[in-house]
Amino acid sequence: MDARAGQRPLIRRAWGSWPAALVWGIATLALSRVFPSVFPQELASQPVDWSVSSPVLAFEFATHPSHLAAIFGVPTDPQYAGRIAGMDAGNRLDYLFMLFYGSTILSFFGAGAAATGNRRWWLAGWLGVLAALSDAIENALLLSITADMADASGKLAILPFFVWTKFVLLALSGGLAGWLLLRLRAWPLALLCLPGLVLIVPAILFPWRYGELVIPGTALAWVAMLLWSGWRVVRRDRSS
Repeated sequence: MDARAGQRPLIRRAWGSWPAALVWGIATLALSRVFPSVFPQELASQPVDWSVSSPVLAFEFATHPSHLAAIFGVPTDPQYAGRIAGMDAGNRLDYLFMLFYGSTILSFFGAGAAATGNRRWWLAGWLGVLAALSDAIENALLLSITADMADASGKLAILPFFVWTKFVLLALSGGLAGWLLLRLRAWPLALLCLPGLVLIVPAILFPWRYGELVIPGTALAWVAMLLWSGWRVVRRDRSS
């Protein structure tokens, strides 16, 4: 028996239906509400040329050791160790978040493939998985940087590749989610998926000014996926 043949039904059950998309989406939303109580919420100092005020995003955008001083402060700062501990705790919890959002995207497109009869939508779902994998490498780098702040330059040099690979893949998956919703005649929800595809451009070009735009852009697409999945589940229950 082909081992892959036995795996396909499991993948379709866990990630290929509207109920699965709804469950994964709710898990993603619930965990996102926990992060503010874990991650540090204020920079050690706000540079005048930064519009970014989130320590989490600032750390992801960091490319130079001076950026780390603005985020965490200096070792003599009494809050320095606490900021690092909070960032590390949040980044470790973020691995669970990657599982949740990657599964949300995969299951949304898997359900879309079943609804449209077009299996190629599964390919769009794997963008979420690839984004989560890039995010995992990014977090490994971030944890490595906080473990040795004195020797961070090399890691900071390669960090942007994984950060922006993640955000670009999420923007693309959001745009494709909009296309799928158009095919399913969910016009208002499809429109929610468009901002992320547009806002990723200024975020990449000017991260310290517009980088925070990637968060609402991504979140709107996820909300659209969650609402449509919930609607399809409720609609099926009513018709049964």
